[in-house]
Amino acid sequence: MKILLIGGSGNLGRELLKIDASIFAPNSNILNITSPESLNSFFLKNNFDTVIHAAAITDTVRCETDISACISTNIVGTANLMLMQSVYNFKLVYISTDYVFDGRDGNYKASHPINPISNYAKSKASAELAIRMNKENLVIRTSFFPLKFKHKAAFFDQYTTKDFVDIIAPIIYKQVALGKTGVIHIGTKRDTVYNKIKERYLNIKKISREDVDGVYIPYDTSLI
Repeated sequence: MKILLIGGSGNLGRELLKIDASIFAPNSNILNITSPESLNSFFLKNNFDTVIHAAAITDTVRCETDISACISTNIVGTANLMLMQSVYNFKLVYISTDYVFDGRDGNYKASHPINPISNYAKSKASAELAIRMNKENLVIRTSFFPLKFKHKAAFFDQYTTKDFVDIIAPIIYKQVALGKTGVIHIGTKRDTVYNKIKERYLNIKKISREDVDGVYIPYDTSLI
């Protein structure tokens, strides 16, 4: 399988490249998903069986304040890739998010209806729905912590199945290699964000979702 990775400089992208050094991951100067001209020029010269689309603006606060950038990258960029797919006939694997659910109940199955609340969640849900228009594509709903957790505190009142990226990346790669299609969920055990972070960062402090202003923090986005 010849794989193109978009978003190779991100946390997930770097881990996927550690797993398979044959994956091609050009930077945005070579391949810019917001530019149809850039995409067309690239695919005219390069053939791939599978494109893993892991590029996105994931800063939830920025998505609330810079809606244009959020739309351009997360929605329009994905739509541009779908248009290229119709011409160059590759499979798309889209890295979506557990935030497509409202987080009020938790234990979401792939068949559960989505209900995105924040702008980030809405942009990812919009892109996901476009990807799902082609039944040969794969949507992976997941979430992960970076290897270096930069915050001093973690939520004790938010439940999740996300885990550190070096744990999530190999699971994602396996599903891609198996040729899965449709919508799947990837995560580990359900627990609070605080307990998950504490497994590696013993000095992490507790913080409540209620202490954060300006962006919606869901209660439970755990996946099954």
